[in-house]
Amino acid sequence: MQAINIDDLRTSARRRLPRAIFEFIDGDTQDETTLRANQEDFRRWRFRTRTLIDVSTRDQSITLFGQKYASPLILAPTGLAGLFSRRGELAAARAAEKFGVPYCLSTMSTCTIEEISRETVPPKWFQLYVLRDAT
Repeated sequence: MQAINIDDLRTSARRRLPRAIFEFIDGDTQDETTLRANQEDFRRWRFRTRTLIDVSTRDQSITLFGQKYASPLILAPTGLAGLFSRRGELAAARAAEKFGVPYCLSTMSTCTIEEISRETVPPKWFQLYVLRDAT
């Protein structure tokens, strides 16, 4: 099956992944009202196609916190990415580095900060959840 859109990717993932893993990736918390609201908001966006425009010198780079990046995108933290792909966070950090965009490691990562730092070039970001001490 060739994926043409996000729904195609979801259908393929649903078929290939164990149910618990698919639900973790695809779902939202509790009753999923935020997920549905976000989906509805994104449905309102439209791309305006423009043809015959010279894009050979286009530059979408940005400077953020004194660091220049190739694009105004950030590879956001994804908790437990290692459940979906062995050393998933490291693969994501390498992909971000390859394409010149920031990468943010999740607190709930299966790779350590040290591993990501050792195997990729800085800077890297870290999402910190300050968890309450239950003791």
